[in-house]
Formats: sequence, C-alpha cells, structure tokens
Amino acid sequence: MGGHLTYAKLVNDEGDMAGHVAYALYKRDKLKFIDAFRLDKGRCPTEDELEAFIVTANLSLRVSAYRSEAEQSLEVFAQEVLGESTREIELRYQGELCRRLAERRSLPRAIAENLVANLLAAAVVALLAVILYGSRIGFANLIADVFGYRAVPASTNLSPTLDRGGPAAPEMIE
Repeated sequence: MGGHLTYAKLVNDEGDMAGHVAYALYKRDKLKFIDAFRLDKGRCPTEDELEAFIVTANLSLRVSAYRSEAEQSLEVFAQEVLGESTREIELRYQGELCRRLAERRSLPRAIAENLVANLLAAAVVALLAVILYGSRIGFANLIADVFGYRAVPASTNLSPTLDRGGPAAPEMIE
C-alpha cells in the first residue's frame, strides 16, 4: 500500500475540495505518527511500521473521519470568509449611507418641494375635471354654472343682457 491508494480513497476527483483537505489531514497525521515514533523509540519507523499506519489510515472508518473533519474545517473556513465579507459590505454600506445622508436636502427645502409638487398635481387634476365637465355640459353652461348665471340660447334673445333667474334688466338707451 502507498500514498497513492490513500489519495484515491480520500479524493474523488480534482474538484473535490473536501477530499484534498482530507488528504492533507492524513499527511498531518502521518507526520505526527513519524515524529511520535521517533520520540518514543529514538528512531524512524521501518517500512513495515509505516505500512501499518497507512493500512490503519485507509480503513473505511478512518477515511470517513478524515472526510468529516475536512468538511467541518471547510465549513468553518467558509463561515469565517462569509463573516469577514459581510462585515466589509456592512462597513461599505454604512459609509455610503452616511455620505448620502450628508448630501440630502434640508427639511424645510424638502417640505417646500413636496408642497409645490402636490399643489401642481392638484391643479392638474382640477383642470382635468373642469375640461371633462365642460365637455359634458358645454363650456358656456360651465361658465354660467361657475359664476351663477343661467345661459340664454342665442336664438331667443339677441340682447346683451344676462338672465340671472329674475326679471330682465331694462335696456339702456342713450
């Protein structure tokens, strides 16, 4: 058995990030084993002793443990990167918000602008209502309604007097 078999058991394909991290964890444990063996026995392990470690590391339970530890490490790493990115975005957003608030209009000016805009909108609506009502009843009748007169048909009386609902005013003759 060799490292190639261990690599093949831990890494499924080139894009398997958890597998690559698991293989690095295996290599870490292998180096720890060699260092601990050297400290304990005063010598480096033989090929057979190293092979025993490799066989143990390739057991399915141990391979699963390496992959699980690798996935947890990657998750912690992703959370840290995400947290840093989130903080950076928050700081950038707060800076932009402060800049925009500093550039905003004063309260009296904003009130005046909104008041003018609302008055213009009301005037447009009123003008539209007058036009629609005038087109329905006729503009002469509309003017007579607004000013309190009653319109007299042009064919019945050619005099310049207006009829206010009472007796007709006498014509002035000079």
